[in-house]
Amino acid sequence: MDTPNFDNIDPRVCVNAKLRKLHRLLNTAYQNKINPFGLRGSMLSILFIIGKRKGVNQKTIADALVLDQSTMSRDLKKLIQKGWVVKSTGADSRYSQLALTKDGYALLEEVTPVWEALQEKITGILGAFNVQQIDQITQAITANLPELKK
Repeated sequence: MDTPNFDNIDPRVCVNAKLRKLHRLLNTAYQNKINPFGLRGSMLSILFIIGKRKGVNQKTIADALVLDQSTMSRDLKKLIQKGWVVKSTGADSRYSQLALTKDGYALLEEVTPVWEALQEKITGILGAFNVQQIDQITQAITANLPELKK
Protein backbone atom coordinates (compact mmCIF):
# COMPACT_ATOMS: atom_id res chain seq x y z
CA MET A 1 0.00 0.00 0.00
CA ASP A 2 1.30 3.44 -0.90
CA THR A 3 1.39 5.69 2.22
CA PRO A 4 3.66 8.66 1.45
CA ASN A 5 2.26 10.86 4.25
CA PHE A 6 2.59 8.15 6.85
CA ASP A 7 6.00 7.04 5.61
CA ASN A 8 7.38 10.48 6.47
CA ILE A 9 6.29 10.22 10.12
CA ASP A 10 8.92 9.69 12.82
CA PRO A 11 7.07 9.11 16.12
CA ARG A 12 10.23 9.94 18.09
CA VAL A 13 9.79 13.64 17.28
CA CYS A 14 6.17 13.92 18.49
CA VAL A 15 6.04 16.75 21.06
CA ASN A 16 2.89 15.33 22.65
CA ALA A 17 4.52 11.92 23.14
CA LYS A 18 7.58 13.53 24.71
CA LEU A 19 5.46 15.56 27.14
CA ARG A 20 3.32 12.53 28.03
CA LYS A 21 6.48 10.53 28.77
CA LEU A 22 7.84 13.34 30.96
CA HIS A 23 4.49 13.57 32.75
CA ARG A 24 4.40 9.82 33.44
CA LEU A 25 7.95 9.81 34.77
CA LEU A 26 7.46 12.78 37.10
CA ASN A 27 3.96 11.71 38.13
CA THR A 28 5.31 8.33 39.21
CA ALA A 29 7.94 10.02 41.40
CA TYR A 30 5.33 12.30 43.02
CA GLN A 31 2.80 9.49 43.49
CA ASN A 32 5.38 7.30 45.22
CA LYS A 33 5.93 10.09 47.76
CA ILE A 34 2.32 11.14 48.39
CA ASN A 35 0.48 7.80 48.17
CA PRO A 36 1.23 7.08 51.85
CA PHE A 37 -0.84 10.17 52.70
CA GLY A 38 -3.86 8.87 50.77
CA LEU A 39 -3.41 11.45 48.01
CA ARG A 40 -3.13 11.62 44.27
CA GLY A 41 -1.22 14.43 42.58
CA SER A 42 -4.31 16.33 41.50
CA MET A 43 -5.75 16.06 45.02
CA LEU A 44 -2.61 17.57 46.53
CA SER A 45 -2.67 20.42 44.01
CA ILE A 46 -6.31 21.09 44.89
CA LEU A 47 -5.44 21.17 48.60
CA PHE A 48 -2.57 23.58 47.96
CA ILE A 49 -4.85 25.99 46.09
CA ILE A 50 -7.63 25.81 48.70
CA GLY A 51 -5.09 26.41 51.46
CA LYS A 52 -3.57 29.43 49.73
CA ARG A 53 -6.72 31.05 48.30
CA LYS A 54 -9.45 31.61 50.87
CA GLY A 55 -12.99 31.08 49.58
CA VAL A 56 -11.90 29.65 46.23
CA ASN A 57 -14.48 27.74 44.20
CA GLN A 58 -14.36 24.49 42.27
CA LYS A 59 -14.39 26.11 38.81
CA THR A 60 -11.47 28.41 39.63
CA ILE A 61 -9.40 25.45 40.83
CA ALA A 62 -10.29 23.31 37.80
CA ASP A 63 -9.33 26.17 35.48
CA ALA A 64 -6.04 26.83 37.29
CA LEU A 65 -5.03 23.16 37.22
CA VAL A 66 -6.55 22.44 33.79
CA LEU A 67 -8.63 19.62 35.28
CA ASP A 68 -11.73 18.30 33.56
CA GLN A 69 -14.93 18.61 35.56
CA SER A 70 -15.18 14.87 36.33
CA THR A 71 -11.66 14.71 37.78
CA MET A 72 -12.24 17.87 39.80
CA SER A 73 -15.56 16.60 41.16
CA ARG A 74 -14.20 13.13 41.97
CA ASP A 75 -11.13 14.48 43.77
CA LEU A 76 -13.08 17.13 45.67
CA LYS A 77 -15.62 14.54 46.81
CA LYS A 78 -12.78 12.38 48.20
CA LEU A 79 -11.17 15.37 49.94
CA ILE A 80 -14.49 16.24 51.58
CA GLN A 81 -15.13 12.60 52.58
CA LYS A 82 -11.70 12.39 54.20
CA GLY A 83 -12.52 15.50 56.22
CA TRP A 84 -9.82 17.69 54.71
CA VAL A 85 -12.09 20.15 52.87
CA VAL A 86 -15.46 21.75 53.59
CA LYS A 87 -17.83 23.31 51.11
CA SER A 88 -20.05 26.29 51.94
CA THR A 89 -22.34 28.62 50.03
CA GLY A 90 -20.53 31.66 48.74
CA ALA A 91 -21.72 35.16 47.88
CA ASP A 92 -22.53 33.84 44.40
CA SER A 93 -24.86 30.90 45.07
CA ARG A 94 -23.83 29.28 41.77
CA TYR A 95 -20.42 28.50 43.25
CA SER A 96 -19.60 26.89 46.58
CA GLN A 97 -16.65 28.22 48.49
CA LEU A 98 -14.05 25.70 49.58
CA ALA A 99 -11.90 25.77 52.70
CA LEU A 100 -9.47 23.46 54.41
CA THR A 101 -10.45 21.93 57.72
CA LYS A 102 -8.12 21.71 60.70
CA ASP A 103 -7.31 18.15 59.55
CA GLY A 104 -6.65 19.46 56.03
CA TYR A 105 -4.09 21.93 57.32
CA ALA A 106 -2.54 19.19 59.50
CA LEU A 107 -2.24 16.95 56.44
CA LEU A 108 -0.52 19.71 54.47
CA GLU A 109 1.90 20.26 57.36
CA GLU A 110 2.85 16.57 57.10
CA VAL A 111 3.02 16.27 53.32
CA THR A 112 4.67 19.61 52.55
CA PRO A 113 8.20 18.64 53.66
CA VAL A 114 7.98 15.46 51.57
CA TRP A 115 6.74 17.44 48.56
CA GLU A 116 9.41 20.13 49.05
CA ALA A 117 12.21 17.55 49.23
CA LEU A 118 11.07 16.00 45.95
CA GLN A 119 10.70 19.46 44.37
CA GLU A 120 14.30 20.26 45.34
CA LYS A 121 15.55 16.95 44.00
CA ILE A 122 13.74 17.35 40.67
CA THR A 123 14.86 20.98 40.33
CA GLY A 124 18.41 19.84 41.03
CA ILE A 125 18.15 17.22 38.31
CA LEU A 126 16.52 19.50 35.75
CA GLY A 127 18.17 22.77 36.72
CA ALA A 128 16.36 26.00 37.49
CA PHE A 129 16.61 27.18 33.88
CA ASN A 130 14.78 24.11 32.56
CA VAL A 131 12.08 24.48 35.20
CA GLN A 132 11.59 28.07 33.98
CA GLN A 133 11.44 26.74 30.42
CA ILE A 134 8.52 24.50 31.43
CA ASP A 135 6.69 27.63 32.61
CA GLN A 136 7.46 29.39 29.31
CA ILE A 137 6.30 26.41 27.27
CA THR A 138 3.07 26.28 29.27
CA GLN A 139 2.50 30.01 28.74
CA ALA A 140 3.17 29.72 25.00
CA ILE A 141 0.71 26.85 24.58
CA THR A 142 -1.91 28.61 26.72
CA ALA A 143 -1.57 31.84 24.73
CA ASN A 144 -1.89 29.97 21.42
CA LEU A 145 -4.56 27.44 22.35
CA PRO A 146 -7.21 28.92 20.01
CA GLU A 147 -4.77 28.56 17.11
CA LEU A 148 -3.94 24.99 18.08
CA LYS A 149 -7.62 24.02 18.17
CA LYS A 150 -8.18 25.07 14.54
